Amino acid sequence: MNKTLSDLIKEFLEYKKQNGYVYTTAGYHLNNYLDFSINHSPVENIPGKDTVHAFLNKYAGTPGNLYNIAAVLREFSRYLIGLGYTSAYVIPRGKVSLPAPVQPYLFTDDEIKAFFIACDSLPHDYHVPKRHLVLPAMYRLLYCCGLRCKEARTLKIENVHLAENYIDILQSKGPKSRRLFITQELSDYLGAYNMRMNHIFTGRTFFFPARKDAPYGASAFQRNFLKIWYTAFPGKKGDGISIRAYDFRHHFAYANMNRWLREGKDINVMLPYLMRYMGHQDIENTLYYFHLVPDIYDTIVRKSSLFERLLPEVNAYGQESNRR
Repeated sequence: MNKTLSDLIKEFLEYKKQNGYVYTTAGYHLNNYLDFSINHSPVENIPGKDTVHAFLNKYAGTPGNLYNIAAVLREFSRYLIGLGYTSAYVIPRGKVSLPAPVQPYLFTDDEIKAFFIACDSLPHDYHVPKRHLVLPAMYRLLYCCGLRCKEARTLKIENVHLAENYIDILQSKGPKSRRLFITQELSDYLGAYNMRMNHIFTGRTFFFPARKDAPYGASAFQRNFLKIWYTAFPGKKGDGISIRAYDFRHHFAYANMNRWLREGKDINVMLPYLMRYMGHQDIENTLYYFHLVPDIYDTIVRKSSLFERLLPEVNAYGQESNRR
């Protein structure tokens, strides 16, 4: 057992990938830990308590990152213990708490319409010549399907099947994948986008490429979202209200639930469909969205009748249609 920490991390990541996990972000965190460990305690070839705690302290101000990093390091040490490295330090459960959820922003119909008008009005920029085509399509898919931001950013063209009106989301969280059927209206919109992109960027890998044939990064995805939002609503800048592209995912859940409530649908019947469409592994993860909105949650859990279409119908602006 004379392997280096670098060797063990590489083997662990390969093991995860062979078991169906993408593990890209986890690999990034582990490689950051490797760099830190080399400087902090170069003789260690397995995670030690002092080194791990010193590394975690770097992220004390970002609870989300801290929690995710702790989870990866805990999993890595358990893997090492299984190989016989019994002195690998395992972060105790409860040592790092799950961060408090950010209160989501609830969009109005007028705000959504204004956002997509601003989005569709993006000027051509010589430095980022595809941006005015990519961003409106990417954010519209995010909104219409309630995707996670990463699912929209990293969607590959091989997983988009517009002739059959569906997209495949592969291994988004863990090894789980799912197929999402979309409306004909959205499929037609994305088809027109794809034709324009094919004229200027043949043979691309990603359906929504950034400057080169690579996906938008998480920070660029959020940054561009905010630029468009504040173009539509300049008076909201500096108002202290947090808003994220991820709030479109919450809106998707919220809008569907509101519609079902208005139509007297049986929420107990509908929730499993919403759960599967959004890629949750259990109902509790879906209910998370509604615990954050207590004014409708009590109504939701009291309501109790037939399944119909899950997707909100949208017009060219990304608004829900009046057709049900």
